[in-house]
Amino acid sequence: MKLQRIFPSYVLVALIACLLFGTLPVFGAGSNAEPIEYVNGVVLTIQSLDVTPNKKVGISSKSLVTVLLTSGADSGKQVQSINYITNQPLFDIIPSPGDKIILAVSEVQNEKQYHIADYNRLFPTYILVGLFVLSLLILGKSIGIKTIFVICLSVAIILKGMVPLILNYHWNFIIATMLVCAVITAITQITISGWNAKTWGAILGTVGGVFIAGVLAAISISWMHLTGLDSEEAMMLKVTTLTFMNFQEVLFAGIILGSLGAVMDVTISIASTQYEIKHSCPHYGFSEVFKSGINVGRDVMGTMANTLILAYTGSSLPLIFLIASQDSVSFMRIMNLNIVATEITRALTGSIGLICSIPLTAVITAFLLSRKNRQS
Repeated sequence: MKLQRIFPSYVLVALIACLLFGTLPVFGAGSNAEPIEYVNGVVLTIQSLDVTPNKKVGISSKSLVTVLLTSGADSGKQVQSINYITNQPLFDIIPSPGDKIILAVSEVQNEKQYHIADYNRLFPTYILVGLFVLSLLILGKSIGIKTIFVICLSVAIILKGMVPLILNYHWNFIIATMLVCAVITAITQITISGWNAKTWGAILGTVGGVFIAGVLAAISISWMHLTGLDSEEAMMLKVTTLTFMNFQEVLFAGIILGSLGAVMDVTISIASTQYEIKHSCPHYGFSEVFKSGINVGRDVMGTMANTLILAYTGSSLPLIFLIASQDSVSFMRIMNLNIVATEITRALTGSIGLICSIPLTAVITAFLLSRKNRQS
């Protein structure tokens, strides 16, 4: 009896993934920083306080915020916190009565002090996640259940697999990234499409396309002297907790993971089409099945390559507005900025990997289907 008749293919792949990553510690375990206690609360009242504007400190106003705690050891207790406004939208939090917030708890001379850390955004997030899951289940039915499964498992592999491998076990970033991409690709394709020739054609085509994108990304990062420090989060990590990390490798991992989803979409579209054509026309040989895959790939290529470009452009929209508003800056200076060159590299290397995955998937799937027909 075949193994896939005993276990569904996605259950088998999940067991393998759990064996690979189940013994690794929870991500984030590499930090030695003392944990900060956070509690939830609801804003009751806000009272403005007089303050002398201080340009050196940057404080323009402050208010006394009364908060009802809704979690933690002191749940149900009313506490007060002084909230400072510095006219910096990135850091300022301006709550209103009724807003749900989170507070950082510190202890000074055996007395707890509460500081407003951020808004509590969990409930709206849960609503969006619920709508996403509901839409998958209504429209996708059984495929929707499989989709939820692969999404959850992919996120778990990155957080509980890739991150600990790098932080705690100091794996090479490139090896860890490619391993995780291969595992995610196999899990996704086998779960959605089953254990057959089209699945393996899509898997091999995806791995090949991502590998090509990875090679181009590594060459481009070195050749163009990209630092990987193109965001505030990266610079903060470099200065504070992860000073040892090579952020060029972080950039590499981001490019590969960012292109993986689009490449998988293209490869399974081509492989599924070839599979259906071979099923409808069993007399077709390698060349006919290959040509059908290439033709479909050409149609998909334009939209999916554009999808990657638009996705990276959308995420870089503030940068585009910043550049557009600087009339006095030369085009040469703009194009040589680290952050601009980084975004161009993200978009183009991922798109090239996607384009290369088309003939790879077409030839591999055509070979597997023709070989299966000859064996039959």
